[in-house]
Amino acid sequence: MSSLIRRDFGSFHSSNVEELLELSDEDFPLLPIPFVLHDYTADGEVQFGYSMKEKYFLLDNQYVFLNHGAFGCVLRPVLEYSHAFQYYIEKQPLRFFDRELFPRLIQIIRQMTTFLRCSSVKNLILVENVTFAWNSVVNSLNINEKTSIFITNTMYGAYKKFLKSLCSQTGAELYEFSIKFPLNDLDETINQMKIVLKSQRFTYAFFDHIPSNSPLIFPIDDLCHYCNQLNIRCIIDGAHSLGSIDLHFDYENDYLPDIYLINCHKWFCAPKGVGLLYRKSDSQLNIRPCVQSHGINSGMHSEFLWTGLKDYSSFLALNECLRFWSFYDFKKIIKRNIQLAKDASDLLVNMWKTSKLTSDEISGPMRCVKLPINDKNCQYVHAEMIQNKLYHEFSIEVPIKCINEQLYVRISTHIYNSIEQYQILGEAIKNILMN
Repeated sequence: MSSLIRRDFGSFHSSNVEELLELSDEDFPLLPIPFVLHDYTADGEVQFGYSMKEKYFLLDNQYVFLNHGAFGCVLRPVLEYSHAFQYYIEKQPLRFFDRELFPRLIQIIRQMTTFLRCSSVKNLILVENVTFAWNSVVNSLNINEKTSIFITNTMYGAYKKFLKSLCSQTGAELYEFSIKFPLNDLDETINQMKIVLKSQRFTYAFFDHIPSNSPLIFPIDDLCHYCNQLNIRCIIDGAHSLGSIDLHFDYENDYLPDIYLINCHKWFCAPKGVGLLYRKSDSQLNIRPCVQSHGINSGMHSEFLWTGLKDYSSFLALNECLRFWSFYDFKKIIKRNIQLAKDASDLLVNMWKTSKLTSDEISGPMRCVKLPINDKNCQYVHAEMIQNKLYHEFSIEVPIKCINEQLYVRISTHIYNSIEQYQILGEAIKNILMN
């Protein structure tokens, strides 16, 4: 009990966050879950596709939902878990915030550390989302007129605008490497990237693990290893990684990034408002949250865990996410979703007589397929028009992307999707373009 009541900051009676991180599994004070958990064994055999959607999601059957990659979609039992904690918290708010919050959050961090195979529980920090974490990281870097930053043209648009503005203000140099699409030979692109990385003294390199608009899977371990040899600090945007690929951090140290940012609400199907910031054990980057509160100067985890009062139920619900993925076999799900993405993209290519943006070998459960349009000067307005027609006239939720003046549909595949839905999409596009 003594481990739960020591005060390090604020008025909290259990704010000894850094001490709780140091405890062994045997000594860590596990708090019981204050309500009955979902019994997955009682659900019977639930098949992937429609049955999975009906049992574990809240998705409206009015729509053909093929856009999981946008904001994800929370699992029903996970949402119920978070709601149950909200009710529990409000029965005695001070009991929770003063005495239970930090031990429960540290417990979640310890569970995710094991799941992601990190070398230390101190590697992971809970954050609201990748955007919050990314801003915290960039604002913590010593960016000045001597700084040189490497990015690619696949970088998330909001971050690219932020860095351009920051470099303009500070005089830092920003180099944008252009990846050409369609892309089949990723090895050649990576080799060209390495030539540029070695050609000048970069301070930081920002990479996407899986870009949003033009999804492919970058060999992050290889890129980080190369940058570490050049003493370039690597920051990875992994917003689309957890739940879409087998993400883990048990590589040799030289293959690890300094910073890796994770969203849990997307492919991991957690509630909105929870993510993770991974920091390599020997990283020299000192990261502080872009919002500071009572935890200031009490340690990095203390600073990030309390940035002011908010709804922490989404963080706590990661426990139920882990229970679900464990029951249904996380690796089996990833393999199934990637196979469905291949089958669905093959189907659309055959229906439309077009091609894929990226080859199967470098693609996951989110892929782009070219629309059957011969016009080589398409604009964003054309993509928006087709996307709105799909939504309003066919009740299909899927994004249309304009890449190199060509239109592509970006499909996502998750456990609630089935191949028949992509057949519906294929026919709808043919209908729209015929008229």
